[in-house]
Amino acid sequence: MTKPSLKTTVFAYISLSGVVVAFVLSSFVVFDHKKTLENDILYKMSIMANDIVEHDLYESSIEDLKATFSISESYHKDDYLISIENVKFSFDVETTNLDDRLSIIKKLPNGKSLTVSSSYEYIDKEIRALLWRLVVALIITLGLIISVFYILLDKLLYPLKCLVDYCENSSADKSLLKTCTSSYEIDALRDAIIELQQRNNLLCQEKQNIFKEAAHEIKTPIAILKARVSLFNASEMPKKEFVEDTMHDISTISNKLRELIFLKAIEQDIQKAKESVPMQNQCSMMQQLFRPILEKKELEMVSNLNEDFDLYIHKEAIGRVMQAIFENIFMHTKNGTTIETYIDPQTHTLSIVNEMGEESNEILFSSHIGTKIIERLSDKLGYKYITYERDNFFHTEITFEGQSFK
Repeated sequence: MTKPSLKTTVFAYISLSGVVVAFVLSSFVVFDHKKTLENDILYKMSIMANDIVEHDLYESSIEDLKATFSISESYHKDDYLISIENVKFSFDVETTNLDDRLSIIKKLPNGKSLTVSSSYEYIDKEIRALLWRLVVALIITLGLIISVFYILLDKLLYPLKCLVDYCENSSADKSLLKTCTSSYEIDALRDAIIELQQRNNLLCQEKQNIFKEAAHEIKTPIAILKARVSLFNASEMPKKEFVEDTMHDISTISNKLRELIFLKAIEQDIQKAKESVPMQNQCSMMQQLFRPILEKKELEMVSNLNEDFDLYIHKEAIGRVMQAIFENIFMHTKNGTTIETYIDPQTHTLSIVNEMGEESNEILFSSHIGTKIIERLSDKLGYKYITYERDNFFHTEITFEGQSFK
């Protein structure tokens, strides 16, 4: 089922709200007018009852009383009287019989009780007339208001429709966005779309560059491997040397493919929401992750555990990078030595110092992700990666810049 548009939803809500408000207000007007008519009739009937007593008309018959108020009315204005046919005069009538009428009961000097009553016919007629006037007035008023609101709503939501049309048409010219200008919120949304599009274009371009570079780097080792295999029978190279060279070619191709997979995984991780990541926790995780290698090479890790800082970053992505960094360090650390890690919360820097040794043949997790790949990811994840050698010690520094720290 297709969801209604924002314009339809807002228009329906405002229209329905207007009708409900008009209905409620009209109900109050009708109710108030009805009470006013009732009080007016009761007041007029009260004056009639007083006139009957004051002029001694209670001795007359009911017909004479009606004739008196209908024909001879010298002491009241003409428009003061209600329709006499709706008024009923009676003496000594039980009040229980007057539940459906408006009535005034007055004690007479002769001991009898005078009851002046009126039906609701006059009131109902006035209320019906008022209702018709209200209905016509409300239809005209609400029609005008809703029409104006519809036109205004269409104008206000046009920039949003403009943005939707632009997003649905991937080949649309960016200059069209200049017409999608309205309130602060719409302009902010437009700017966010432009920024997201630019970032997406850069990401796509970078992705294409990565694949082109990977294809180029893999192309040469594959060509060498194919040539080596094709020359096997004609070559005088010893079989052992041939196998070693072939395995080296295969290893080169495998490493390039692993780097490509690694970059693809990082790219997916960056699409996820950022999280708070304690740096000491990352170091502890690496120590646990590589514990078998540490034990086999008799390596020990020490850290200034009292110092720490938190990053607000893509957790899984930075975890992969840290894993690759520590793996390279473990592979090139001399057996039986100590790896020292230092965390500087002021500069948001992690420093790692290890004693250099021969490259290990251990099969580790990230499979030889090199320094160039780690440096390439620095712009995406907001860090600066530096390595250098000094006095037979290898130093690694990763400083986080441009991050939101929690």
